[in-house]
Amino acid sequence: RGLVRRSVRDRLPESGAMSPPPAEHCCCACPLLQGVQIIASYTVVVGTYNLLSLLMRGPADKPAQSESLQVVSFLETVYHTLAFFAGLKGLIGIMFRDSRRLRVLFLYNIGDLLVKSVTLIFREAEACDELRKRHSLHPTAVPMNCETARVLVMTEYVIHTALFAYFVYVIWSLITRLESGELGLRRGMDMDQELADRAVLVDPWLFIGAGDASN
Repeated sequence: RGLVRRSVRDRLPESGAMSPPPAEHCCCACPLLQGVQIIASYTVVVGTYNLLSLLMRGPADKPAQSESLQVVSFLETVYHTLAFFAGLKGLIGIMFRDSRRLRVLFLYNIGDLLVKSVTLIFREAEACDELRKRHSLHPTAVPMNCETARVLVMTEYVIHTALFAYFVYVIWSLITRLESGELGLRRGMDMDQELADRAVLVDPWLFIGAGDASN
């Protein structure tokens, strides 16, 4: 078994000194496949919400925002509708262990980081004007100065960037290990577990029914 692991490591693509090694788990304990499956499922939910919001309500009416910031927010919502298709590609890629489909999910999350960075520029530039408009529309609201508003915008951006950068790293790790052939070396109980995972992914009601039958 040790020889198999060493041979798998030898097949991993060589990375530069600054490149991190591919992760073996997601969030320290979760298996890599399951972690990316959760990310893909979350991406589908985000895409569904934005798609329905766009179709049923159209652009959100935010009088406190300037016209340019409303346009940027609308374009951000339009981009997030692509999450539905990227998430589905990711789920299918996990099912068939296809790195090409997983790359769609990988590229979407990189694009999301870029879109958030562009949105941050507009939100930081117009944070003070937006704050003044909010105070004029809601005089009884808790007062806040301009610097605090900008710090809140930056804090939100840093948290989002840290989370999605980790998503990108986890998805890249799975793609790297799939292309190296490491996750293809499964036998016995591992193969049975993989088939069960695929069945649940195709029809989640099978998993619920199996749990009811065992009770």
